[in-house]
Amino acid sequence: MATNFAISRCSVSAYQRGVVFLRRPPRFHSLSSRTDEFRFSKLNNLTRNCSSLSNAPFIVADDDKYSNKQVISITTRLYDYILANVREPHILRQLREETANMRGSQMQVSPDQAQLLAMLVQILGAERCIELGVYTGYSSLAIALALPESGCLVACERDVRSLEVAKKYYELAGVSNKVIVKQGLAADTLKSMILNGEVCSYDFAFVDAEKRMNQEYFELLLQLVRVGGVIVIDNVLWHGKVADPLINDAKTVSIRNFNRNLMEDKRVSISMVPIGDGMTICRKR
Repeated sequence: MATNFAISRCSVSAYQRGVVFLRRPPRFHSLSSRTDEFRFSKLNNLTRNCSSLSNAPFIVADDDKYSNKQVISITTRLYDYILANVREPHILRQLREETANMRGSQMQVSPDQAQLLAMLVQILGAERCIELGVYTGYSSLAIALALPESGCLVACERDVRSLEVAKKYYELAGVSNKVIVKQGLAADTLKSMILNGEVCSYDFAFVDAEKRMNQEYFELLLQLVRVGGVIVIDNVLWHGKVADPLINDAKTVSIRNFNRNLMEDKRVSISMVPIGDGMTICRKR
């Protein structure tokens, strides 16, 4: 199993195995074949990369079956470069900077994530969208800006204070006519939409709400999104915790189980993307 991802995090288990091997007395290394020599070299590289992640230009998967494929490691310098190449509208920058001073600002998606969401909406030619977990509205504003004038976004958020900021920026950006704000529990809103006859009438959905509810949100959204439509789930890598078998708190286990269920779900095509805290893009079959 490949346990290293293109984020600044290393496989704890692989690192520990490498350290143990390399600390053995030389007589235990017994490089009796080219295969052993290759493994020794790989372990040496792995421990070196893990111990200096901030400078590592790339990482590789633990599993040799992945052909030692080099994957870019996102360092601080490289991420600054990525952000410098994001086309962030001025109104989104304003909202991001205001949100940075608020409690819970880490919940806001990153500019590169918002740009990807907007592009997916444009590629789909989406007109009807749903977002679960608006917070102060950065991602929903990016989506609304990408929608045509006839488009609409159902924005679901339970926190009234956060919604006030979001609504202010919808007005400033001139997209209030496209956004239908639903204050309350996201699952209740989705169930109401289904009962209202809106099944298979949406093109795109973005989920960034209560992580332990992801499976229920997903099942409800599968009813609301059309065939060929897209559902994107945020935080699927959960700060790298999902790959660490020693971490088993309720949220981590829930996300880990959700990821496993998605892998086996034949109703959708999927792609897990290591952007932000990890996003899985699902296309309904």
